[in-house]
Amino acid sequence: MKGTNSPTKIICRFKPTQTNDFTYTLDIAINRNDWNTQQQQVKQKANTTNKDLINSKLKELEGVILDKWVNDSLHKKNISKNWLKDIINTFFGKATNEEQYKIYFVDWISKFIEEAPKRLHKGKSISFKTIQQYAVTQKKLIDFENLSNIKIRFENIDLNFHRDFIHYCKEVEKLGDNSIGGHIKNIKMWCKNIELEGYKINQQYKHTSFAAVQNETNDTYLKEAEINKIFEFDLKDNVRLSNTKDLFIIGLRTGLRVSDFMRVGVLNIKDEKISIETMKTKQKVVIPMHPQIKQILENRNGVLPHAISPQKFNDYIKEICALVGINEQIEGAKMNPETKRKESGYFPKCELITSHTCRRSFATNLYSKLPNKVIMAITGHTTETQFLKYIKTTNDEFAEILGDLWNSEHNINSN
Repeated sequence: MKGTNSPTKIICRFKPTQTNDFTYTLDIAINRNDWNTQQQQVKQKANTTNKDLINSKLKELEGVILDKWVNDSLHKKNISKNWLKDIINTFFGKATNEEQYKIYFVDWISKFIEEAPKRLHKGKSISFKTIQQYAVTQKKLIDFENLSNIKIRFENIDLNFHRDFIHYCKEVEKLGDNSIGGHIKNIKMWCKNIELEGYKINQQYKHTSFAAVQNETNDTYLKEAEINKIFEFDLKDNVRLSNTKDLFIIGLRTGLRVSDFMRVGVLNIKDEKISIETMKTKQKVVIPMHPQIKQILENRNGVLPHAISPQKFNDYIKEICALVGINEQIEGAKMNPETKRKESGYFPKCELITSHTCRRSFATNLYSKLPNKVIMAITGHTTETQFLKYIKTTNDEFAEILGDLWNSEHNINSN
């Protein structure tokens, strides 16, 4: 207790070693006679208002200080009176403008994003694109706060927040499940990092119901026969589409992302193999040249088609597929230019073709023909679960694969 007057404020004393003895006055005042010195709490018979709440908070504060001391001692941090002061002020929600990140979620995210270029994820630097995605999630949280007239604290991140934020994203932002799932994934990752830094956060973020909503994507792929049809289609009288067609074939036959196959140059080709470091994952992949790519180089006298913007590429390949006759009605999702959101339905297949079709087609067409690990070494997928999300083979096509296998075994046995 502080002083001899009554009521008086409670003093927090922390003495981790013989030489370190720190005190800090709490903003909690009680009558001196109501304090139990032996049990270090307000007496049960006391008339102090909210005595149970005060005792509960003091017990909780004790646990927070001890946990922080263990964590910070392991990390060789300086344990001092200011250290104790910061913990107590953070615990009671009293922080300076410079310390808001110790209490408020969005403020902590700002600090995280600011430091992101220096952070590592699985031993690698965080890409600029990933940092941009972090900023998008933060913007959604800020807009959610403004609409809800709240400022999210660490302890507010519970299942109610999860429900309300998802509802906001669906009804106000008009986001699809996969986009919302990406934001929830970022939020869960940030909660984990906040806890690792020693701050107290609501443990409901670990609950199975605090999940990232997700739907299976309807992204389409091109079958081998369709790719061959595109390759053989004569576009030599249209320089724009002819150049795009060759880029398209290179993408379809390498499985690279558009940001990578647009960068393939003659220096990337050696001994009939394409070798390139991917922009997104910084992985080096080596891909044997498909006969159709060899034919493109021969037709162009060794010169590769020139790169174009991803947007133009997406527009032009739809045009090419329409000319080739890839027009069957299939289920998928496409961007509504008015709402700027993807909408599901049935559309001509040519309208659903994008640069991502290249990568999905490559993986799907080789699936079951090669071991997954071989395909993954080329696509750069690090886990089989990740890889299998790319496979777009239907149940009918799986049945066809099995039928071909049985027919082939029957023919061998007959011979």
